[in-house]
Parts: sequence; C-alpha cells; structure tokens
Amino acid sequence: MPTDVIVRIRSARGLVDLPGTVDAIGPAASPTFEERRSTPGIRLLAVAVSDNDYAISLQLPVPAESLAALREREGKAVLIVFPGRTPVRRRLRALAASTAHVAPDPGVASQAAPLDLTAGREGAAPLWLLPAGVFSTTPTVSPEGVAARDALVTAARWISSRRTSTLAQLFPPSAFHPEEPARKERLSAGRGMAMLEQARAALQVAAVGGEEARRDPLGAATLRSAALTVLSHLIATSLDDRGFAPVAELAAAEIFALVEREAGDETARPALRAHAIHLLQLRAPGLTAAQQERARELVRGLLREAPPYDELTGPWNFAMCGASEFHEGECRILVLTHGFKEIPPPPDAPPSPGGWSPYRVFEAPFKTPAGAPIRVFARGASPRDENLEMGMTFFAGLLINRHAQLGAFDLRAAAVQVRQEGYKLMMNAQCAGLTTRFAISQIFPDADIYSSWDSTYFRVGPDGVVNASEGVDCFVAALLGMSKRASHTELDARIREAQWHHAQAETPGFSQFVGPSHPLVVARYSDVNRDGRADYYDGFLDFQLTEIAEDIEASMTPRDPGVSASQIGGQAAAGLNWAAGSLNRVAQYSDIWAGLPGQSELYYVFQSGGFFSHREPPHDVPAGDAVAQDLGRLPAVTRYQKNKDAPGGLTVEVMFHSHLGHAAQELKRLLCAADAMRRAFDLGYLALEAGEALSTPRGQRCAMLLTMAGLLEFPADQNFIDGLWSMALKALRLPEVSRSTVRACITAEDHAMSNYYGSRRGLGQLLAWLERSDPSVFQQLGSEDPRVGRLAEIEVGAVAGEDRRVEREGGRGSGG
Repeated sequence: MPTDVIVRIRSARGLVDLPGTVDAIGPAASPTFEERRSTPGIRLLAVAVSDNDYAISLQLPVPAESLAALREREGKAVLIVFPGRTPVRRRLRALAASTAHVAPDPGVASQAAPLDLTAGREGAAPLWLLPAGVFSTTPTVSPEGVAARDALVTAARWISSRRTSTLAQLFPPSAFHPEEPARKERLSAGRGMAMLEQARAALQVAAVGGEEARRDPLGAATLRSAALTVLSHLIATSLDDRGFAPVAELAAAEIFALVEREAGDETARPALRAHAIHLLQLRAPGLTAAQQERARELVRGLLREAPPYDELTGPWNFAMCGASEFHEGECRILVLTHGFKEIPPPPDAPPSPGGWSPYRVFEAPFKTPAGAPIRVFARGASPRDENLEMGMTFFAGLLINRHAQLGAFDLRAAAVQVRQEGYKLMMNAQCAGLTTRFAISQIFPDADIYSSWDSTYFRVGPDGVVNASEGVDCFVAALLGMSKRASHTELDARIREAQWHHAQAETPGFSQFVGPSHPLVVARYSDVNRDGRADYYDGFLDFQLTEIAEDIEASMTPRDPGVSASQIGGQAAAGLNWAAGSLNRVAQYSDIWAGLPGQSELYYVFQSGGFFSHREPPHDVPAGDAVAQDLGRLPAVTRYQKNKDAPGGLTVEVMFHSHLGHAAQELKRLLCAADAMRRAFDLGYLALEAGEALSTPRGQRCAMLLTMAGLLEFPADQNFIDGLWSMALKALRLPEVSRSTVRACITAEDHAMSNYYGSRRGLGQLLAWLERSDPSVFQQLGSEDPRVGRLAEIEVGAVAGEDRRVEREGGRGSGG
C-alpha cells in the first residue's frame, strides 16, 4: 500500500501542506520518478545526502499558487511529514507537473471562466486562456505536448502583436477606440506557473534530438520557438507584476536550457538559439543578476570575437572598390597619408572582376602577424560589380566607398548574386549604411561587416580630386589593428580613433562603422528568418514562411496570402525591410524631421516590425489626436515607443498589412513613410512652432507630399513612378497633385543642405505655388476633414483576387 505523506513548504502566505503518497524509497526513488515524470500528475523527487530518497506523487488537484510556491523550492529544502512521526528534511531535486491537474487560482475572479483572446476578429485563429492558466484552441480542452502546438503558435503570434502590454493586462485599451470599456482581466502569478509548465512540456516533447524532432523537424522547431515566445512574455510580465518574479526566474532558466540544447544536432536550429539569446538580452531587466551576467556572456558568444587570424596565412589581400569619383583620390590617400607603396600586381593576382578598371596594388607599411605583406587592390567599381571580391578566396576583405544615391545604389548592389568564399571583413563607407545592413548580412551571413552609421565624409581638393577620406582612414585603422591580431572590440576602438567628427558622437559608444562588437545595434538591423521583422523586435521566430512575390499592378488590391502574418517572407518581407531602412534615410536627410525628440532622427529609430492583419492586429499603438480607425485594416501602421535605453529616447516599428504584402516595395515605402509622418504629427513628436506652415493640416499634408516625392527619386520608367504616386495619393485620400510640381520644390539648394526628402524652405515654395497656380488643390489640402492625408482602411475579405505571384522586372532601382 502506498504510504501517505505530506510535503510541507513555506510560501509568502505561510506554511503550505501538500498531501501525497510515497511511490518509492531509497535507491528505487530516482528510477521510479523518471519512469512516472511524463505521466499525468505532479511528481516529486526528494533526496538526502546519507538517508533515504523519496519519489512522491501529490494528491490532485493542487492549487496553482501552491504549485508556484513549490516551484520556488526546487533545489532547496522541504519537509516530508509522515503520520505520527517527526518531519524529515529533504532537498527537492526535481518536480514534474501536468498542467491539466493544476486547480484554478481563486485569487483573480475575472479569470474564473475561459477567456476568448481573439474574440471579435473575423477569421482569427481561436485562442483561449483557460482558468488553469494555459492556452488552448477551445474553451474546454487543456492541450499538452505536441497537441499544444496550435495553441502555443497562435499564442506566440498574439503575444508578438503587443509591445508594451503583458499578461498583467490581457486586453490593453484601444487608443483608437476610447469608447470601448476597459477590461481588467489579467493572468495571476499562480496561473503563470501553469503557463510555464505548458511551455516546458512543449519544449520537452519537441526537444532537439528527440523523437518528435526527428519525425517532424520543422514542426518541432516551430513548437520550441512558440514556447520560447511564451517564456519570454512571462519574464516581461514580471516587470509589471513582481509576483511573477519566481515565474520569470524559472522561465529564464528554461530559455537558458533551450540555448544549451539548440546546438550540436541536425535537428537543432542555430537561428532559434540566437533568437533566444536576443530575447534574454531584451528581457534583461526581468532576470536575476546572475542570469543577466550569463545572458551577456551568451550575447558575446554569438559574435566572432576576432577575425580567424590562424586561418589567414600568407599575404593578406584586400580589395578597395570605390566609385569613379573616389577611386583616384583614394589611391593617392593610401600613399600620401598612410605611407602605402604602389607595387606591380603579384603573379598570382586575379584580374579585376569588374573588367573596366584594372587593379592598382598598394602594399602597407606594416605586415601581418607572421611578417607577410598586407596589400590593397584598388579599382573603380559600380554597384553592379562592387561585391564581386566577396566570392574570391584571394581576398580577405574589401572596402566599398561610394554614394548611396538615396539608396538606389544599395538596391542594385544587393541584387547581384555573389556567394562568399573564405573569410571576409567587409566595410561599407557611404551615407546611412545601417539602412541596408539587413540586406548585406543576408547576402553574406558569414562576413564580419562594418556598416557606416552616419554619412562617411570626404574632402575634395582644388583639382576636384578627393584628397581626404574618412572611409580610407578607418579602413587603414582596421588593417593596422588586424596586423596586431586585434579583437573586434579593439578594432572598433581603433576605428573610433580614426573617424571624423559626427553629431552622434555624444552617444556613448558611437562608432561611424558598426561592426560585430555592437550586438545590440546589429540585432536591430538583422532579419535572420527574413520575415520582415528585425530580430530585436521579433517576438516569435516563425520557421514556416511562405515566399510572397510582388505583384506591382495589383499593389493596392487586397489579397489574402493564405497564411498568418508572421509567415510572410520573400519579396514581400524584403520590401518591408527596405521601407523601414528608407525611413531612417528620410529622417536623416530632411529638416522637417529634425524636430524628433533627442535628435532621434540621427539614430535609426525606424525598424521593421513585420506584418499584421485584421485577424492579428497590432496593439499598444499610441494614437494622439488621430481619427478612430481599425488598426487591423490600415495598409501601414507605425508604432512609436518612448524608450529611455535607446539613443534619442525613441523607437518606431514599421508594420504593413499582410493582405498588401504583394505590393511593390516602392509603394510600401511611400505608405509607411506617410503613416510615420502623420503619426509623428499626431503624437507631437515633430516639434512645431505656432504660426508656421507645419502647424497647419495643409502644411503637414504638403510635407508628406515632399517626403513621398523624394522617395520616388530613383532611376525607373516615369510612367511606373507616376503610377505609384497616384496609388499613394488615393490611399491617403489626397487630391491629385502633380508629382513634377512637388519634386520641383526639392532643389539643388536643398541638396546642398542634405535635404533630399523635403525641407521647410521647400514646403513654403510648394504652398505658395499651389495657392497661386492650383487653388482647387490648395483648398482641398486645407480641408477640415481629418481623414484627408491619412491612410484609408482597406477592404479585406471582400475581394479574393487572383493569386498571381509575378517576379519583378529587372533593372528597377529604389530611392531612399
């Protein structure tokens, strides 16, 4: 007969007695516990140093808050009380609990019944929060293991739609619908422990190397990723409700365990491991001090600490690919400023891959650590051939120095297919290089990339030839550091010593060339799974992506992609990444945007926030004085957030509707920029002076026109560009304004002042011209209707549309 027993623990509410039975004693205790740990129930293994161990099953059900308290004692002492005997002390070595047997927590009356978390959303995947504190696809069944996959994946997507609200407020108030009564439902800490158990069980059944992972590798990885998202959200909740602190500590422990397991097996996903580390970094305030330090070590471990010097044998050869207006001057700078010596090409040198500009070879005045020469092969280059050395083992790296042409050259360069061969250090010296870092990192994922933060400066002499170059100075500083086997952190310090003055220099740790030693910055500009959401903001790393191609002609025709918003990849996601990057360029090169708080326009505040839909709408979006709209039906939404840890104190996520995912990337850029500017005005983030043109609705609408006209300055068929312009005007309920009229107000004078996307001066010119020459449009732009200049809600579900997925025509660049 099983022996009755009581497990006694101390909790915040006092002593707690949990009745149970002893399943095995002594040497049989541990094997018995392992045998029964996966069966329904709550199992304990209590051990002693020199006495009997006990395998115990608790009497069911166990209140959730009691289970939470028991979890806190894991690894610590508990009392085992046998009837009529003195209690004995044992250490609780292990606990296994089935969430189906956790009793509802009576502490939160609002959770006494199942909660429909996606109620009222047409076509939304069902998601319920059961009274026990677990997710389900029905209001009655508590799924576990593989059966919980649908519920946890849907929950992960539901979580990812939120940025500031946690499980302490399940239904955040709608900024766009203040008339809706506030809902008070929340998750209690006790139920949080049950949710932790559900995620933990999912991780166990889908574990790397396990039976399920070998049977269905993709499905198991997706389940692990969803469980990771839930665990991360539990940690975030602890910042709103300190009662979740024990839950957060255990959730973090599970994430650390996932990081350890997600390697060394063919069923492992390195991307998921990296994502888990990014989430630990993001949730650092909710971790214990020891866990924070462990997370920092993991972040450092994600990065290559230094170039692989032991692999770089023989002479080190680097390419220097400069635009034609830079090439000759850069060669002079190597010799006259940095002491390089021009030499004949060595016998083993390959021919210049560009074909039109032969190499000029320069030897450095310093050697490799082994005493071999360091050589720079300089050639003139264009965006279509500047990356070709990345595919040549002869070279250890390259410097690219050119203009960005408002991003048009970046697009052309990214379109060239080159496969990296051998180690490469790549430095990009241009304007706002971080705007396209995601594209470079996807093309060359194994390269050590140094991207320019601000404009990379140069000077021109009386002869019109470049005679000083920040890019060359920093590149030589990096080469000199490599000659001394410097780590990336040390290379970063050398680059910072060589860089010129920048306004952003007041930011701690600012470096003009952002390299692998900046993990936080890199995470903001990387998109590992290519779903259109920057890794740092990707709450759920979805592995089940669908390639959605652009359909330019149907750009504004809503079309159901047939998958969840988090599953959209391909050209659709790449276009959203470009849209976010373009907004960073817009903010830096227009004095209209200079009013953002803390000069945040200089700090790349716009990041790709992924896709959404009316089924999975974005939440926590500040609205200001906006007109009430359904966020889930807007073509684009930008979520502004105050962030004391971000340079400038502001971060902005750029999101797009999944039913327009097939829209041309150029149109995505226009609509995202328009919503970002409109929302910045609504929230008061663009500083305005009373009486100035920008303080009026007409002035703000014209500023939007100038921004869009600047974004459309790229080489392409003018009919194509005019078609995009007309689509954007219609989507924004703006009158038909001539694009040529607007673009004429961005003059050479503006360009000289680095205002490529409109200026206050140009705004005055546009307003004066319209008032004089087109009074009808002038009057419409001054309409009192607040909807004018705001994105109109799209009709989703009404038009099925033909599911055509056509590839883009070649040769089209993109501005910004």
